[in-house]
Amino acid sequence: MRSDAAKVTGEGWRPWLVGAGVALVAFWCLFPLYWTLKASFMDESAIIMGVAHNAGGFTFDNYLRVLGLSTSDSIFGGQTKAIMTGFVNSALVALPAAAVGTAIATLAGYVLGRFEFPFKGPLLYVLLASRTLPPIALLIPYYVFFAAIGLAGSLFGLWIVYLTAVIPLLSWVLMGYFASLPVEIERAARMDGCTRWQMLRHVTLPMALPGIAAAFIIAFLVGWNDLLFAIVLTGGTSAQTLSASLLGLSPLMPGFRADLGLFAAASMLAALPPLALAMLFQRFITNLNIVDPVTSNTD
Repeated sequence: MRSDAAKVTGEGWRPWLVGAGVALVAFWCLFPLYWTLKASFMDESAIIMGVAHNAGGFTFDNYLRVLGLSTSDSIFGGQTKAIMTGFVNSALVALPAAAVGTAIATLAGYVLGRFEFPFKGPLLYVLLASRTLPPIALLIPYYVFFAAIGLAGSLFGLWIVYLTAVIPLLSWVLMGYFASLPVEIERAARMDGCTRWQMLRHVTLPMALPGIAAAFIIAFLVGWNDLLFAIVLTGGTSAQTLSASLLGLSPLMPGFRADLGLFAAASMLAALPPLALAMLFQRFITNLNIVDPVTSNTD
């Protein structure tokens, strides 16, 4: 009787404990977003007084200044223009890198996830090991190499960096996804007379769309949110990306006058493209089923 009562009591408090943990994690993750969103609608004096104290000064002027629709502030005119240029540059480098990287990783993931060949296991671990190096360790070699061949300060050089970063990662992820797909459907397609290319195009790839969509979003976020390579390879040039442009508005940059309202508004606008992509691909990524490509057993 006592054990049954303890079990009932445990079932009573356990959901509350889980709920409290979820609420704590949600608060920890969402509070910076709340602060930035609220600060984006406040003027500089109100932000200095403190967002958490509900200071006044509600305004849309920060967004108008980011979009170049306000003439009330000429001090940050050059920086606001750099922000809009950064939006364009980030899109020009992140979208092609995501598209090309996802296409290559999809084919690599299919081959490595469906076929057995010598040294496959070591190759998988090499792919994984290529992502264990900290980005800072690769920064100087990339810069020296690109400076020598004239790609420093160019979007094409940054595109190569992002492509090199996402292909091993996405190949590993998609290997696991292809390994989770039922091979019997592919065998049935081959028995019906499909070539391997027809089977891949009309059977396998449609089944793999959730994994491919998730891989595309990951690849896009790598290019869109990167700061380290962007500031070193393109900072101060016409190819400067959005993250590098935003850094000039933050209090972290000595020699620049920080504008927290403008910085917050630009940051919220910078969050819109990834959010739009997530909403666009939501129906594809709700049924992900990824397994370990090394330990999985595929026929």
